[in-house]
Amino acid sequence: MFALLLAMGLVIGPAFAQQDSERNRFFVQQMIDLAAAHNSQGVETMQRMLEQNPQPAAPDPIAANASFQWGQAALQQDNLEDALKAFQKTVQDDPGNVDAFNHLGLLYRKLNQFSDAERALQYALSLEPARAGAWFQLAQIYGLQSDQRRALGALANTYRYAQNPMKAEEILRYIAENEAVDTLRNAALETLQLYQLPAQPAIVPPLSPNPALFK
Repeated sequence: MFALLLAMGLVIGPAFAQQDSERNRFFVQQMIDLAAAHNSQGVETMQRMLEQNPQPAAPDPIAANASFQWGQAALQQDNLEDALKAFQKTVQDDPGNVDAFNHLGLLYRKLNQFSDAERALQYALSLEPARAGAWFQLAQIYGLQSDQRRALGALANTYRYAQNPMKAEEILRYIAENEAVDTLRNAALETLQLYQLPAQPAIVPPLSPNPALFK
């Protein structure tokens, strides 16, 4: 996690980086709370606040691309430690790389480092608040932490920003009926109810836990 924070500090200075990071985390948290309350206007307002942020510059984009490729290869081989190091190096050289932060969130979750996973995904969402895949991963983290309210808000934003709402609905319905984690299952059911979607058996086979539509 030190490398992750260092990456931000290298761009705008440690004190300002921490202040800006906390501000952005607040906006992301507001998007969760407002989505759980079905306050669409509030969610959109917070989204616009985040989108007004200038994108951080990449000190070394070539090195960032190389380490990102290394991380993807390590992840495919299920080498979590090397993948983690690679993506940490990626965000150090390119703190605006949303894909790398998204991968860091996945890796930290797999390593049961939920606080670090949450922080990495919140940073990804501060860069790209309409990224459904990051919201979906965040919902899983909150589910594992038995935080149903925030799992609901994250799943609600997953559906809100999904590129294919019909497939997103199928996934939510499958989770609501088959997920072993009670918190996540209940949050998926609440999300369906929030959007007035029927909770019934899916017509198509269930999709993978991290489907490609959530990007």
